[in-house]
Amino acid sequence: GGGGEGEDGGVVANRQIHRQSVQYCERFMEFIIDLLSQLPTRRFVRTVLDDRQLLIKSRMVPLHAHPAGRLYGQLVDLFRFYHGFEISDHTGSPLTDEDVASAHCDRLLQLQRLCFKHVEKLRELALSHCGAMEKRPVLTQHLSALDAAELHQLATSQLRLVDPEDPWAADPAFLLEVVVSAFEKRRSQRQAINEMPLYPNEDVLWDENVVPSIAYTGEGCLALPKLNLQFLTFHDYLLRNFNLFRLEATYEIRTDIADALQRMGPHRDRETGEVKFSGWARMATPVAPGALAVTEVRKPNVGEAKPAAVTCEVKIDLNNLRGPVRAEWDQIKQHDVLFLLAAEGPSHAGGQSGGDAGQQQHLAGGGHQQRGGVPEQNPAERYGLKYVRGAEVIEVRDGNNKLFNDFTGRIKPEEAALGPHGSERTYVLALDTAQYQLDVNRLVEEQGDDVYIGLNMLMRRKPKENNFKAILECIRDLMNSDCVVPEWLHDIFLGYGDPAAAHSDNMPNQLRTVDFKDTFLDAQHLVESFPGREVQFTSVSVSGGQTPMPPFRVTFSPPAPAIPAAAAAAAGGAKSS
Repeated sequence: GGGGEGEDGGVVANRQIHRQSVQYCERFMEFIIDLLSQLPTRRFVRTVLDDRQLLIKSRMVPLHAHPAGRLYGQLVDLFRFYHGFEISDHTGSPLTDEDVASAHCDRLLQLQRLCFKHVEKLRELALSHCGAMEKRPVLTQHLSALDAAELHQLATSQLRLVDPEDPWAADPAFLLEVVVSAFEKRRSQRQAINEMPLYPNEDVLWDENVVPSIAYTGEGCLALPKLNLQFLTFHDYLLRNFNLFRLEATYEIRTDIADALQRMGPHRDRETGEVKFSGWARMATPVAPGALAVTEVRKPNVGEAKPAAVTCEVKIDLNNLRGPVRAEWDQIKQHDVLFLLAAEGPSHAGGQSGGDAGQQQHLAGGGHQQRGGVPEQNPAERYGLKYVRGAEVIEVRDGNNKLFNDFTGRIKPEEAALGPHGSERTYVLALDTAQYQLDVNRLVEEQGDDVYIGLNMLMRRKPKENNFKAILECIRDLMNSDCVVPEWLHDIFLGYGDPAAAHSDNMPNQLRTVDFKDTFLDAQHLVESFPGREVQFTSVSVSGGQTPMPPFRVTFSPPAPAIPAAAAAAAGGAKSS
């Protein structure tokens, strides 16, 4: 830990960037994450990391705020996630939200007792309720009333969060961050997953640290969870698959968006200032200004901050499309996923305005590749892509505002056979509620632009490649539910224990007698179903010379080494001996 701390502090000294030192810090963070993400090493390493306060130190070094340390900052976020993972380090059992909240309140109660008895300046904090004092601004405000010596004594001698001999202990800002981080309320993992958008936005699509555009050679780190042979809990296993599958789908979506931008060729008209398109694409079409409107925003459900549902309508004209292309657009139906793009065209004068449909130049998924020593612009920068939003189709209406491609029974079969009327289409879409809430918060806090007013492209994808949302929803629903896994499979699935313990011969309380009912047609069928075993019919009727008839109840003898196991079958439902 000491080596990593020293390197972090000297990476950006005098504004000099040492690439090897940055890579060392990134590899060190990756090493710490690997130790925390496996139960055998986590139990002891986490205690050492807490004692050294490595998480706080890694967030306060200059590299964390430097542009060259973006990947390092993402690795620190992953380090923070696994450091606070909801699991008991001693028993290895997952912690529920109630367990985490109870432990958090116990820590706050201990802090209040200490402040009430020994710290006069924090008497008001000691008399506050947990819901008020667990917030970071409140804790920071109260603790800022202490001078440097009092804060040092609180953090080192009374709370014993920092070693008094630690060189960082002389920094009041570090001590304040340590105390606040120890007692602030953390957002639960389940809440974080539910507030995460399922559709990739423009920030994730072009982030090379999480979605690299070129083949990964292993030279550098990636801010991604790993699918190792061991996992902390089933929630950890599902969460890693959730993130990796989401990013895999993001890579494919990024490639489709890049191709659509190249073919559509968005550019800004010099006279009017409006965005126009010089080409056309099979998988994308322009959206006229004012053709998109958010029609409904439902109130949030109890306990949630995001809306229950957000609905919008998008109107497009397929008049310029003919033949199979138009037929493909008319096949869009309920539950299909579409993407809304806001492309403003190149901002620089010398930029290319795009290409027509006949261009066959391959456009990479979006990486900063070197060409002549100068970083090449990705498609988002080249074509002025500002926003990307995903949506799910609720219903489709034709030029007469009548439903078509509806399989809910709201239209008659004879009306559906007539097909759509006119060239205008209206798509009623369900927007991602989590992403919509993030957009609204940004609009209120930063007084920025309304994202949904500037969306001017509608893109579709091939149906066979566009099922990612349903899979992500399924994984998220599994994480929100209590996974009931057999006890004999639990440790084996997570990568611990003896795999042979899950074998049927080693299972406790084995079921020796099985009633197969009408599985077997006759006695010959039963004998042929157990090749290499000796089958004995033990019913009374068989001993009298009668042919055994189904149903059969089979009793398996305990396996013996080097001796074939015998199977005793009873005919007519009689119990076997």
